[in-house]
Amino acid sequence: MVEILVRGEAALRAPAERATVTVHSRWQADAPDAAMSAVAAAHAGAAERARELAAAGAIESWHADRAWVSHHREWVGEGLPQRLVFTASAAVTATFVDVDALGAWIGELGSAPEHEVGGVTWSLAEETERRLASQSRALAVEDARARAADYARAAGLGDPAITSIREPDPAAPRPLGRARAGVEAAMLASADGGSPVALTAGEIEVEAVVEVAFRA
Repeated sequence: MVEILVRGEAALRAPAERATVTVHSRWQADAPDAAMSAVAAAHAGAAERARELAAAGAIESWHADRAWVSHHREWVGEGLPQRLVFTASAAVTATFVDVDALGAWIGELGSAPEHEVGGVTWSLAEETERRLASQSRALAVEDARARAADYARAAGLGDPAITSIREPDPAAPRPLGRARAGVEAAMLASADGGSPVALTAGEIEVEAVVEVAFRA
């Protein structure tokens, strides 16, 4: 009997179904009350809008952090005393199922200088990712069977039979069933920051990798 050890791989793609974004509200001032007042108002507006979009079904989930204040000393010139600056900050993170609503929300926030919009993270719904992961695993095993059969024929052996199947170590470059964000987002805001942002989501790739041992 000859042992054949091969690696099977498969990948399936599906359009992104979820978009997660974090909006930071920040403001600096010479006094903590002034910084906190500006951020509290901006943060409350972003959170309220997120609540409305969630009620309308455009947002799957969201959460808002509490506002906080920090301070640092800022250099203003040679021989001059450093300026004490207070920075207030808060954040709202939301996962959208409606990309158009996300673009409109970002456009609304772009008109306020207190807001900073982070990058968009695209993902699949849990049910979709589980389904694709299951299908990818099955295809990865079939890929391993085909590879083993090729080697067996080349060596003049009989049909190979599976003796073991294992997932690669977690440190491997492409772990089993991991969703890779093969997606690009184009955020095209108008100069005044008040128009909706055009977002383009590509596809999410769900990969599976297995190591299969055969005997022939």
